[in-house]
Amino acid sequence: MKNVLRDRAGFSLPEFLAYASISRAIRPYRRVPHFAIGIVLENWERKTSYVQAAVMFIDKRSDHRFQDHVKIFDENRSDHHIEAVMDMLQHKQTIIFFRSEDAIPEDLRFALDLVVKIEPPDIRQVRGVVRWGYKTKVTDDQAAALINCDWRRLKLAMTWGRPMPRVLAIVEKMVQAGAPSVTSAPSQTGEVLADIRLEDMEGYGDAKVWGLDLARDLDDWRSGKITWDDVDKGVLLSGPPGTGKTIFAKALAATCNAGLVVTSYAKWQAKGYLNDFLKAMQRSFQEARKNAPCILFIDEIDAFGSRDCGSTQNESYDTKAINGLLEQLDGLEGREGVIVVAATNNPHKIDAAILRSGRLDQQVKIPLPDLKARTAIFRMHLRGELDEGRCRCLAELSEGVSGADIQKIVRNAHRRARRLRRPVELADVLLYLPIPAQIPPETLRVNAVHEIGHAIVGVVLGMELVSVEISSRILLTTQNQPVGKATFGRRPWARRTKAHYLDAIAMGLGGMAAEQLLLGCHDDGVAGGRGSDLYDATRTAILLDRSFGMGDGLASLGDISEAPMIDVNRMDRSVLARVDKVLNEQLLRATEILERHRPACERLVDALVAGLELSGQEVLDALDADGRVEPRAVRSG
Repeated sequence: MKNVLRDRAGFSLPEFLAYASISRAIRPYRRVPHFAIGIVLENWERKTSYVQAAVMFIDKRSDHRFQDHVKIFDENRSDHHIEAVMDMLQHKQTIIFFRSEDAIPEDLRFALDLVVKIEPPDIRQVRGVVRWGYKTKVTDDQAAALINCDWRRLKLAMTWGRPMPRVLAIVEKMVQAGAPSVTSAPSQTGEVLADIRLEDMEGYGDAKVWGLDLARDLDDWRSGKITWDDVDKGVLLSGPPGTGKTIFAKALAATCNAGLVVTSYAKWQAKGYLNDFLKAMQRSFQEARKNAPCILFIDEIDAFGSRDCGSTQNESYDTKAINGLLEQLDGLEGREGVIVVAATNNPHKIDAAILRSGRLDQQVKIPLPDLKARTAIFRMHLRGELDEGRCRCLAELSEGVSGADIQKIVRNAHRRARRLRRPVELADVLLYLPIPAQIPPETLRVNAVHEIGHAIVGVVLGMELVSVEISSRILLTTQNQPVGKATFGRRPWARRTKAHYLDAIAMGLGGMAAEQLLLGCHDDGVAGGRGSDLYDATRTAILLDRSFGMGDGLASLGDISEAPMIDVNRMDRSVLARVDKVLNEQLLRATEILERHRPACERLVDALVAGLELSGQEVLDALDADGRVEPRAVRSG
């Protein structure tokens, strides 16, 4: 910090912290006479402090109010054309701030000497800056609070000689009083999404049906036809990342003519202290009650975790946080007019109590958009610039792409068209579209063998096969894509006996057995984390042995469905040996089933490779034609 003037006009702690972060990120350029640097700043609301700090980095005596060496680039503003920014590069030293890496025009990226992402100051840095600038010391907790608080409020509270505890107390009072942040700008969802309503949205399936029913119920509640007890109080939305759960909440609020409060676990926990966390949560619910009828959207609710996952380092904190949420959901202070919409990518990680009746008792999954939905999403974001036929063409080329991905693709296409000073064209969108790669024929056949293994073992064991399918293309830019699946119908009233679970394990290992039988060995695609065949089969065998009293002993460890397997093994060193025995027995059982039906298996593999999808009836017909189908295989164990 030796290059910083302590008495610089307009500078206070936020600017000093920003300077420390910039200096750390681009220190090698301190003595370089010529440079052009792009800085990606995720904390965009703090950009004013960072701009002033960047000016000081270039020239500690220049006036930050009258300078043209540092610029904020906003792709949403028409006056920030690429040519104006390129003109800046004629200066000896230039720093340009961007909201994200995606916001950097491609041509400009090549022209910059360095693109660096600014990390927020850490605790050690904050303590050093405060000691240097204010001749005082702060604790680690106080330093963490300074990092996470609103820097615009901090600038008001911070004065020379004021003790740091006093500064933090003033900031906290501002928050509790609901004082607006200085120069805070209204949030922008983008012109194209500003007035979107649920009725106009495609691809939301059951979630859209639930939302439209809620809108009708709210109208009836307002008119007095029904009481609040007749209205759904909340819903849990789940699905892959990028399926538009946040946009759904905004559209739902518009359709319901209701207010919207958007929050998350991370926002509530910004300061880290449990007391502050609970207060922030209470304020969100209070704001929703004040604006009732109101949609309170809680993003990433799985961050609360589950109290059933066993002992953790933060168990006390997590338990109190969950209890605080349950208190708000139960509405001890009254929750009439407040509908809680929570979102997660991992519904299995949520505490069961949060999902009980009267809380988030409705659970709706939002899938990746189908062809019709992708066409509608392209049409919505392109704002009529391309006709229906071209939008459908783009949709056909974007199988497996999420709604958020489509929005990003179109945003990049618009940016390119603006750079070229013309309307957006089909070629602009295609340039950023992740074209699916064709799966090689030999790999396609391996996938077919695997899925047919699941299908035949399941059918022979009496399960209701709906369909079996494989994909012929994947997106090289997306990880963990499913390349095939065998879908079975649910039997909610079936008794879940030991035989039931052994059947499930055998069917789950059917893909591995088929690969070994028809291809000589299996590959690592059958194993891995949650959702892989071997992991799920192992988990089921552990539950059978240590939870359900269906193993060698009756003692139960309770609900360990989410407990790490390594922890279960530490509690019972012999459990994996017993589980391994069950897995080997069921793998052998699946192999014997497939061996008996090998001719049908080989014919079905050929048919699946040719057509990519088979119905459950087609699989049954092939087994019947084989002439050796049995109604039920004999179970072992």
